[in-house]
Amino acid sequence: MSRRPIDAGIHPHGREAHGGEGVSPDAWRDALSRWCSTVTIVAVRDGTDIHATTVTSFFPVSADPPLVALSLGPSAQVLPWLKPGARFVVSLLSEGQGRIASDHADAFPVGPSPFPDDGDPLVAGALEALVCTVDAVHETGGGARIVVARVVATRDGAGDRPLLYYRRAYGTLAAEG
Repeated sequence: MSRRPIDAGIHPHGREAHGGEGVSPDAWRDALSRWCSTVTIVAVRDGTDIHATTVTSFFPVSADPPLVALSLGPSAQVLPWLKPGARFVVSLLSEGQGRIASDHADAFPVGPSPFPDDGDPLVAGALEALVCTVDAVHETGGGARIVVARVVATRDGAGDRPLLYYRRAYGTLAAEG
């Protein structure tokens, strides 16, 4: 009777290690699909043009000073305009704004603009808007960029419940009971 060697790796639900170490990109995306996050739109005004993209990898860094960070892939539409000192807005979307989020997840959004004609590019009807200036942009080994920014103003929005992203779908909080 011959014995098989024991596979020491842990591979729940068919997710396997990538190249013998670490986690494969597909397994990583699958694992992070279980991370619930508020859906945001990051927008910057360049003259009369607005460049915006949907971002779920957004998080607070500190309260004093008020800093936030977001992670953007190398092809994110707003990335070329997010240099140190640049001003931009993070709009935390309200429930019911899934269409706006989907539109801006595309490189070439279609449909009516949710932004005002002038001033900071806040998404109309968003739960909250954070007006920020870029402090630093850090490159990662995988080509993404982490943008660290100072919040210089906040604007209360019209919504009262956030649009969430969980398991690759938009959702909302359950009604308080």
